Amino acid sequence: MQKKRKVLKAPFIMTIAAAASFTGAVVLPGCDPTVTSGSCPESAPAVGSACEGDDLSCGYGDDGCGNPIDFTCSGGVWEQEPTATCNPPPPECPVEVPKAGSACAEPGTTCNYDDTGCPAVVSCGDDGTWSEPISPACNPPPPECPVEVPKAGSACAEPGTTCNYDDTGCPAVVSCGDDGTWSEPISPACNPPAPVCPEVMPTDGDPCTAASGTCPYEMMTGCGPMPTEAVCVEEKGTWRWQAHEIFCNPPPPEVCLNAATEDACTNLGPTCRWLTPGCGDASSTPVLAEAGCFPSQGCEVNEACPGGTLCQEVVINPCYKQACDACGSTIKVCAPPGGRPSTSP
Repeated sequence: MQKKRKVLKAPFIMTIAAAASFTGAVVLPGCDPTVTSGSCPESAPAVGSACEGDDLSCGYGDDGCGNPIDFTCSGGVWEQEPTATCNPPPPECPVEVPKAGSACAEPGTTCNYDDTGCPAVVSCGDDGTWSEPISPACNPPPPECPVEVPKAGSACAEPGTTCNYDDTGCPAVVSCGDDGTWSEPISPACNPPAPVCPEVMPTDGDPCTAASGTCPYEMMTGCGPMPTEAVCVEEKGTWRWQAHEIFCNPPPPEVCLNAATEDACTNLGPTCRWLTPGCGDASSTPVLAEAGCFPSQGCEVNEACPGGTLCQEVVINPCYKQACDACGSTIKVCAPPGGRPSTSP
């Protein structure tokens, strides 16, 4: 007997809305929070605040440690479901004490380095850089220095110790060497290097180096050769020579010739000089007739000499009151022929 074929009915179609009417919930993959009944607040509610719809569960991301933050409406109030404890590891510190001002990752981080013999603490500032190392627990007093300058080579306790003795009129600095002995005293301020002086007196304003210092020279003036000096000084960041020039207006030659004594000649200053006769020889140069006062500036022609005198080449004693052995030297002076002018009134 043939069975009757069942009549196929129209397909069963259920919309999402219809499904909701059956189950009272909407579950969409990827939606957070999950709604099982009613609706979830946009942000996490306060624990104990009122809610509608028991067993309503809402999720709000995680707590930074991978644990979900879930709230459930139970008995008309919100309850937070317990989560695992979150204790993130502390930020890592550099292996060695970081350089002050170098970049750091997490402001507020503090690192303690206690293997240096003197604990150092550094912190990461709000500007993202490490602070200067601070050693609040380690500020030992400086090593004591001997009361008096120690003898070079004598024993000292702490290598690297430096002691300054400045009550001697010339500050002396000594240091304790790696071999545990005191060094020779050094006085850098009282032992300046020898000046580096040009052979010829430099012109005022010429460049120089700081090591040049003060250099002595002799300058020819109208009063004869005169001592002077050039000093290397700094001007607006540049080192230049300051040459001290001497200007002299010598008195007329007769002023010297009229001085009757050596003392009177000396009192006239460097423009006059006292000359004495030298030792004679077989040459034709005559010996100075007698001791007397003469101009320091030599002459070349008769016109440079006062009346009654001539520019003559004579032999004088160059070692008069000087530590030398010579007895004769030839120079040109203004003198009367055969002698000196009379000093009597």
